[in-house]
Amino acid sequence: MKKAMILMAAAAILASGLASADEVLEVHEDRAVGGGFGGLSGFMLGAAAGGPVGALVGGGIGYLMGQGAQQAAGLEQTLYVVKREDGSVARIRASDDRFLQGQHIERDGARITAAAK
Repeated sequence: MKKAMILMAAAAILASGLASADEVLEVHEDRAVGGGFGGLSGFMLGAAAGGPVGALVGGGIGYLMGQGAQQAAGLEQTLYVVKREDGSVARIRASDDRFLQGQHIERDGARITAAAK
């Protein structure tokens, strides 16, 4: 009797994992890290060289150059817009681009994997 209950509990746990898979709604290239780093660097250099106006101009130019540097280095990330099982929408950044729109994924913290079929 105990073995049957254990098997039923294991089957319920495995089945619930399949039902809780999230769905990828959109896939985008993401260069926010390079833009943020470049924008901050440009902001500080611009402020030192030209005061408040220099800070704004330097921040804008640094943001664009930071995105370009990240793209040129091949370090782009992928931004996934994901519909969770509860209907809410989340944005997940990952270093790979192997998931497609409409694909089901499972989240384990910051790590995402393809959902088992």
